[in-house]
Amino acid sequence: MKRILLFTMLFCLSVNSFAQNVRILYAPTRIGLFGGAGIATSNNYDLGISGGLDFDKWVFHRTTLGASVFLQGYNQYYDNEANGVTHGLGDAGVTLRHSSKYVFVAPQLKYLLWHRLNLMSWININAGVGMRMSGFDSLRKWDHSFDSSSAGRFDSTIDASKNINSMLFRLGVGFTQDLYMGRGNFWFTFKEEFGFITSSLTKTAELGNNNPSRTPYSPQRLSPGYISFSIGITYINPGKPHRY
Repeated sequence: MKRILLFTMLFCLSVNSFAQNVRILYAPTRIGLFGGAGIATSNNYDLGISGGLDFDKWVFHRTTLGASVFLQGYNQYYDNEANGVTHGLGDAGVTLRHSSKYVFVAPQLKYLLWHRLNLMSWININAGVGMRMSGFDSLRKWDHSFDSSSAGRFDSTIDASKNINSMLFRLGVGFTQDLYMGRGNFWFTFKEEFGFITSSLTKTAELGNNNPSRTPYSPQRLSPGYISFSIGITYINPGKPHRY
């Protein structure tokens, strides 16, 4: 009898311990609308406006799979002049003003870092292709140096918008936080992301060294990374509970 009682007591204790270590995690489906802005890591001129839609569905342990459709703006000002002078005041140099907008379609993967009653935090990665919606390139080249002959001096500004690439490939890595709004299935969403592109925004920056339009001050490439911040509202269907 004593052995039975001891076994029963140990069994109850083990079940109680197991129950305390098991937590409930819901398998959400997320549909969100977001908007924000970003700055380039190099040659930044102005904020790049962004905004779009997110869709994610739970696929396995802590992980969702989905896609993001969003608009990303790029605003760049490349300025390279003799003796480190800027703003077009140098004796010789090149300035390139670039502004463009792309619509990206990017499959994405999210992993849930942790979940509290009113807050979820995710790490996410996405990769996709962007199509140009609009763009403008303005390129100025000049050489007014004193040791140049009058025939060798020049100053020209051209519209190089035709050189803007029509398609880009972009990779993004970042974090997402969902904060419960207090009613229904709606949550505030905050996103921080670093995105970079694998090719130059414009062919103006990729002209070969033997091209007669190049100068020693011409850019080799215009492919900045972008640090962006967004806020939005997300509808989260909690789905079925899972133990972990």
